[in-house]
Amino acid sequence: MLDQISDCQLIALIHNHHDEAWNVLLKRYEKLVYMLLHKHMIVIKTLRLDQDDVFQEGNLGLVDAILNFDLERNMPLFPFARVCIERRMQTYFRKNSSLSHTAMRTAISLDQTINEEDQYYFHDVIASPPSLKEPQEVLKTKELQAQINQVLEKCTPLEKQIFDYRLQGYSYHWIAKQCDIKSKMIDNTMFKIKRALRKVI
Repeated sequence: MLDQISDCQLIALIHNHHDEAWNVLLKRYEKLVYMLLHKHMIVIKTLRLDQDDVFQEGNLGLVDAILNFDLERNMPLFPFARVCIERRMQTYFRKNSSLSHTAMRTAISLDQTINEEDQYYFHDVIASPPSLKEPQEVLKTKELQAQINQVLEKCTPLEKQIFDYRLQGYSYHWIAKQCDIKSKMIDNTMFKIKRALRKVI
């Protein structure tokens, strides 16, 4: 019977502690998790990760999506779930990649300035380990990171995902295909975030 009701109806039941609704919804989105897993197969093989572990991370992203889904926004679960699953997998990849620091340093034109006075750059907040810096530089970096987090909290899940992908060095073409969006949206998102950063920095 539960197989025939909508995602939103299932989520409403889940929010009321209906265990069977959990099972039905997780099963319904199992194909999406597998699809995203196979999209990242090259990364998984390169990092020599266990596919089952990546699948479990994807499931945890799906659980996050279900728990944080806002029924009042009257939107479908699928795109939100996709973003949450992708983000969870990407976080897992970064944790297991010894190259993550290099990838982040070469992202989104890091020589671009964040503020109007041309005083801070993106590479100021994605920089060398604190142990290699002076205490004043460590403090400045932490403050900048906090301000970026403040800006990202006001972004949509998709905007955060786009920003995250760019920080990892992915191209506009790759992100557009991965998120099923147009390149122009990526451009607009990066401009929006940069403009917001300039207001707080």
